[in-house]
Amino acid sequence: MADLTSGKYPGQYEPFLLNGKAILRENFDRRYPLASAGVAMTSGTGFVVPVAFQQGDLIQKVTIGVKTASATPAHGWAALYTGLVTGSTLIASSQSADDTSGFHGSGAAQTFTFSTPYQVGVNPGSTGTDGPVVLGVMLYNEATTGGVLDGVLSSQAVAGSVFVTGQVPLVFTRSGQSYGASAPANLGSYAAAAAGAGIPYVCVTVAAS
Repeated sequence: MADLTSGKYPGQYEPFLLNGKAILRENFDRRYPLASAGVAMTSGTGFVVPVAFQQGDLIQKVTIGVKTASATPAHGWAALYTGLVTGSTLIASSQSADDTSGFHGSGAAQTFTFSTPYQVGVNPGSTGTDGPVVLGVMLYNEATTGGVLDGVLSSQAVAGSVFVTGQVPLVFTRSGQSYGASAPANLGSYAAAAAGAGIPYVCVTVAAS
């Protein structure tokens, strides 16, 4: 304890306090400056961001901030994948219901709920890979014009900010898709987003065992 005190570390994780002590997992701290223009979520493009989860987390729902709603929408959903490589697969029953209003409620939060919550780890979790683990959260919408979400605009020159082999891309994408109401079975042909791509803010609600 003396080392923690002398190092001036806080007694509790600061984002935990700022989140009202709710158990949430995020792809980045929401105190980061959000881009005033928002992140354009191109219609027909899957955007996958990494979120770190702890063993025993019961993953229930995904919340985003909608700056501008999808125009003339057809589909919108969130889904959970085993990682952010091309071999990553859709976790069974871990897609929200399709929202035919796409991303909606301009200037408001929107939540996608998984029909079957997914628990990380076999002990104490009941299913899946042992935690801690990084999973991929995909966001998708189809519309005449895709929605715009709250997030950050990256200025990195290296795709996905992958500077060292083994680093997880901060956003993994594939454009020109027509998934409709159903998430793809895997992330085949996905790649780290090109330099300058925006990263939407994703907040995942979990219950810890």
